[in-house]
Amino acid sequence: MAWRALLTRVGAPDAVFADPDYLQAAAQHCAAGREVVFALASTGTGAATTLRAAVALTVPHPLWGRGRFAPWHPRGHTVAPAVEARFANDLQVALAGHLRGLRRNAVLDLGPIAHHRPPGRPTLSAVSGLPRIPARDLIDVGGPSAAVRERIVEPHRIRDAVEEFLVLDAAHAARPILDDPSEASFVRVVTRLFARRQRAAVDLSRRHDHVVDAVLRLGAGPQAVVWRRAFVGMDAAERRGRSA
Repeated sequence: MAWRALLTRVGAPDAVFADPDYLQAAAQHCAAGREVVFALASTGTGAATTLRAAVALTVPHPLWGRGRFAPWHPRGHTVAPAVEARFANDLQVALAGHLRGLRRNAVLDLGPIAHHRPPGRPTLSAVSGLPRIPARDLIDVGGPSAAVRERIVEPHRIRDAVEEFLVLDAAHAARPILDDPSEASFVRVVTRLFARRQRAAVDLSRRHDHVVDAVLRLGAGPQAVVWRRAFVGMDAAERRGRSA
């Protein structure tokens, strides 16, 4: 897909959360009442068309929005607009002109365009002085009641695995995802879309046939990230973290 190819070319460091499947689902389900549009800019025509920019924008309120279009970010993440640096100036001029054609008082505020470096080979170095992990933050998975972990990656199994995650979260989270229908739909949609491209995984740890830990992962290879986690006792852990 042209959008993902653009993310690769610009070396986007947040490729998972800048992925169109993630951004469009977030805009649909978790925009908190804001109207979000996606501006796509290309060069060339026909088979030679190349996408040069993909920018998510908030649409200003017609009365008190002051006509200001600005980058939109999904909740919890700051995602830089995907723009090839050499086209940044042309993009801002063309996009500003297009928006003024739609709304006379339109003002475009993209802020500075990040010049990402394409990803290179990782380097390793020795690290000293690492802090010790408190014993209270360690989970014992050994002994006679060891948890058995299963990683689910098959697209046809992801849906049921996500439901097991949501049930565990509902039982132990201080603010369960299922209490917010929009958030729950967002989680289901994103994992389903990523699973179609084999870019999603669900880790389920069971003890005595009961799920005690569940992790949702998005992406693949070095770009994979832990997106959500639920586990037995997470409510107490969150309270402890807030009081620390």
